Amino acid sequence: MFSKREARNNLEQVQERSRELGSELCDELKSVAGESCDYLKKNPWAGVGIGAALGLVVGVLISKK
Repeated sequence: MFSKREARNNLEQVQERSRELGSELCDELKSVAGESCDYLKKNPWAGVGIGAALGLVVGVLISKK
C-alpha cells in the first residue's frame, strides 16, 4: 500500500513532468504556427485551397444529419 507521503511525492513528480511537457508542447506549437504563417505568406493560394477544402468537408459532414 502507498503511504500519503509516497502518494504526494508521486503526485508532485507527475505534476512537474506535466508542466515540463506542456511547456515543450507550447514552444513547439508556436514554432509550427510561425512556420505555417511564413508558408502562407509565400503561398497565399495554398491557404485559400486549404480553407475551401475544410469548408467542403465540414459542409458535407453537417449535411449528413
